Amino acid sequence: MRPMFRLPLLLGALALGSTVVAKAPDFKSPEVGTRDVTFRCYAPGAKAVSVQGLRNRKPEAMTKDASGVWSVTVSGLAPDIYAYSFDVDGATVLDARNRSFKRWITTESAFEFTAGTKPLWSTQAVSHGVVHRHVFTSEAAAREDAFQVYTPPAYDSKKAYPVVFLFHGYGDDETAWAEAGHAAQIADNLIAAKRMVPAVIVMTHGHPVSIPTVRQDDYWSRNDAAMAQMVIEEVLPLVESHYGVSTKASKRAIVGLSMGGGHALQIGLAHPELFQSVGAFSAAAPEKDLAMLFPGLTKSAVKPLRPALLFLAIGKDDFLLKRNETLKRWLEKENVPHVWRLTEGGHEWTLWRDYLGEFLESLFR
Repeated sequence: MRPMFRLPLLLGALALGSTVVAKAPDFKSPEVGTRDVTFRCYAPGAKAVSVQGLRNRKPEAMTKDASGVWSVTVSGLAPDIYAYSFDVDGATVLDARNRSFKRWITTESAFEFTAGTKPLWSTQAVSHGVVHRHVFTSEAAAREDAFQVYTPPAYDSKKAYPVVFLFHGYGDDETAWAEAGHAAQIADNLIAAKRMVPAVIVMTHGHPVSIPTVRQDDYWSRNDAAMAQMVIEEVLPLVESHYGVSTKASKRAIVGLSMGGGHALQIGLAHPELFQSVGAFSAAAPEKDLAMLFPGLTKSAVKPLRPALLFLAIGKDDFLLKRNETLKRWLEKENVPHVWRLTEGGHEWTLWRDYLGEFLESLFR
């Protein structure tokens, strides 16, 4: 009889630099304090181990003890949600002692570092809303698709709450804003502080057209069109039939990050009769034919219909900055009122969580 091997165990042994895995000693990783974080990795046969990631921080070399556990304590971190991995003799390895991780484009271990503060995205001792998940048959996607809905604390289905459509980026899915963006925690804390009007938040899947395995030049236009169809013709009616939400455009908002920011702009600005508040964070903003895309925004429109709030935010180091600046200049030329936030940072969740807090706080006032 041929021997059977457990592939994950074999790969783990090779990653740790040994074909035989001894029983690891007890240890904790990461160990998060109020001033620093200690990382540990069991790799008795490895020659060099470091922790990498941590918002593009330089890799931190780790030191091995007599039991084969490598460790390093990192200080100087700002309050944030961090992703990281270990470099074990050139191989990227997740932290086996950490059950929290970031997924989507890449998978990395993750942890929250508050430094003894109470960031808006952190879980605090306040009343909490509920995140619901819905699966439905989508004609736009030609398959089963899903979306998530946040209902605020003390939600009453007999009331007509404002509703916010919240879109993710290219490498994410409908769970990203709840898991990586902490949208529910942000809303909970703003509502508890009376800084936000309680609202229902709808988080949809942004790829009704499946991501192609090879480049297709028309993918973006096809996905944009299918996304508009799915949001307007499918998800919006489903939300209105299942939840107590307002049907007034003045009580609807649409916002997103990166690819989702482009979706929010194209759907929201083209349909002001549906959405009167529009937001875009680090958006894949349209660059050409803006007057054709948004004829109702131009000065020459017979009856210009413009959003009550148009919020644009992006980091100075974001690769999409030029596209957003092009949109900003066009809005200024057409005398379209808007909020422009240019902050430090790049294309990252650190900024998007902050932008979401400011956007939610500005709505429905």
